[in-house]
Amino acid sequence: MNENYQVPTIPPAVSAEIKNNDEIDLLEIFAVLHEHWKLLSLFTVTGLCIGIFLVSWIREGYFSDVLLQIDTKGHGSAMIEMGAMFDIESPAETEIRLIKSRKVLASVVKQEHLNTIAVPVGLKNRLLKKEGRMNLTLLSIPPMLAQEPWYARASSNDEYEVLFQDKSIISNAKVGETYRLPYGGDTLAICVSNLFVQGEQKFLLVQNTVLRATADLKEKLNIAEDGKKTNIIIMSYEHRYPDKAAAVLNTIANTYVRQNMEMRSAAAKKTLDFLEEQIPFVKKKLDSAEQTLTNYRNRAGTVDLTAEAKVTLERQVNLKTQHLALEQQWQENARLYKDDHPAMQAILQQQMRLKQEIKKEEVTVKSLPNTQQEVMTLQQEVSIQNGLYTSMLNNIQQLRVVRVGELGNVRVVDTAEVSLLPVKPKKKIVLLGAVIFGFLMGCLAIALKQILMNRGVSSSSVIEKETNTTVYTKITAAPLQKKNNKEFFVLAIADPHNFAVEKIRTLRTALEFSFIDNGGKVLAITGIASGDGKSFVSKNLAVLFNQMNKKVLLIDCDLRKNHLNAARPNGLSEILYDKSTLEQVLLESPFEHCDFIGTGARTSTPSELLASSKFTDFINRVREIYDLVVIDTPPLNYFSDAQWVCRQADFALLVMRSGAYSIDLIKENLKLLNVAVDHKAIVINHAKEESFGYGYRQKKAPKTKR
Repeated sequence: MNENYQVPTIPPAVSAEIKNNDEIDLLEIFAVLHEHWKLLSLFTVTGLCIGIFLVSWIREGYFSDVLLQIDTKGHGSAMIEMGAMFDIESPAETEIRLIKSRKVLASVVKQEHLNTIAVPVGLKNRLLKKEGRMNLTLLSIPPMLAQEPWYARASSNDEYEVLFQDKSIISNAKVGETYRLPYGGDTLAICVSNLFVQGEQKFLLVQNTVLRATADLKEKLNIAEDGKKTNIIIMSYEHRYPDKAAAVLNTIANTYVRQNMEMRSAAAKKTLDFLEEQIPFVKKKLDSAEQTLTNYRNRAGTVDLTAEAKVTLERQVNLKTQHLALEQQWQENARLYKDDHPAMQAILQQQMRLKQEIKKEEVTVKSLPNTQQEVMTLQQEVSIQNGLYTSMLNNIQQLRVVRVGELGNVRVVDTAEVSLLPVKPKKKIVLLGAVIFGFLMGCLAIALKQILMNRGVSSSSVIEKETNTTVYTKITAAPLQKKNNKEFFVLAIADPHNFAVEKIRTLRTALEFSFIDNGGKVLAITGIASGDGKSFVSKNLAVLFNQMNKKVLLIDCDLRKNHLNAARPNGLSEILYDKSTLEQVLLESPFEHCDFIGTGARTSTPSELLASSKFTDFINRVREIYDLVVIDTPPLNYFSDAQWVCRQADFALLVMRSGAYSIDLIKENLKLLNVAVDHKAIVINHAKEESFGYGYRQKKAPKTKR
């Protein structure tokens, strides 16, 4: 080492220039994506292909709907108004629950044969949208063989074959005819109503239970009130065949309307039977009351009532008539509700109020003469029974009319129509979603790749803080060297405007101010492991210094790996063994851009050779001849060779791959370097390309012939 060498210092301006911004921004993310555009394009195109496959694979679905209206002004409006008074659920909600009942949907499943399905089989036909259609009106698979696959194979629209387990042909059949085929000690029944195929088509025959088919229909059926308290119900259903979707909805609507009419007619019949059963007893009570009043008048003679007595009698009759009407309503509602229901409690409260008013009128009657009291009581009984008998006769007549002309309280406003355009698959949405998914998966793959490749430290500020060693520059990833001239490829010559070369120029400036200006001449460049780019930095840095009209010597001291001078055998080992002179080796050097000494022939004792006094004398000799000696050493983490070489240097650069090493490993290598050299710095190679806004674009240098 040169005894006159002074401690290197870096001017503040240069130090600020070589600091790198380690903050992550959007431009940096875009730069990473642009760097891996091929991988990103691969995932995006793969996502597009998946989207095209899904669009072809998903079977088309057709949508249809039905509109129903609930009539709240017709029959049963009193109960609806009472329900609204006590905050009971709206009529539409009640009807929706009834439509979804098994009583309605199970009947629809049987009518539309939804429990028997013929599923088309075949990848090619499905992707090309050429699947056939088979409508079954009867399918009864033997219970012992229900778990085995049954198939039907059709080659025309008139005939088909029934197959068991896709092997044996059970029978040939024709469309429209019912077949009962004996098989396995049981019978298979099948009838196909319609068959549409393009060429040969195979179908998987599926028989579900009515209960399961009803549950599937309930799940796929959408029913909701159109608006709030509009009593308009909209039903929608989706099926792969448009005519089937419309047929199922119309069947549901018609079935429910019919059952609604039957239910309301049945309710009217029950009420009519109850009234016809009670009318003889009421008539008997009326006749008995009239006879008792007649007998009393015959005994007591004619009794005139005062005006006050007549008014009292009229009030008592009205009150007791209302009480009897409430009693009749209680008996009718008792068939539908429990005693604690709000409707039943309302009737009880009205009865209690009437009883209190009746007691008040009885107090008034007791102040009258006994004869008038008796006459009023008998006349009151006759009037009450006569009014009740007349009311029951009117109700019976009305109920008889209702039974004849009952229409129900639900009617179909809009029937289901066959849709011509499918609602799925939504091709644009599926394709766009697949492309976005592929793009995101590509971004995820790039992120995972970045994480795996950068598991160590990449921040210059963190490295400086933890190691107390200056980071001179961060060199971005450079293009791959040409395979046919890999050993002597120099990026600073091939592409002098490359951003990586600009970073090496920054390193050159830092070394000029901190190392050469202080009298240093020998620069050792080492790395932690192979692949860090120490040889790349050595070659380009030596060439850039040579372009400043400095006399530069580049020495390859990696005696364990013949790398830079594979084409020439003479090199450093021949000089140290006194087999060649310095002038001969320089004359034979294939490196054109500065003076260069390769490793020479392989040696069995590289460490001993570099630790010898001959190597020290050699370095002292070239120190006097050249302005700068750049030594490319072996990796520091593998052998002790680098330490012996750095012992002869004035300054050492530790080149490390960005994100490849932990801070502990970096510290260990710096400790090894501290043993050999006092002054050193760190260069981070293969760093991410920084985002910058300077207006010049990089231009490739024109190709020159060598």
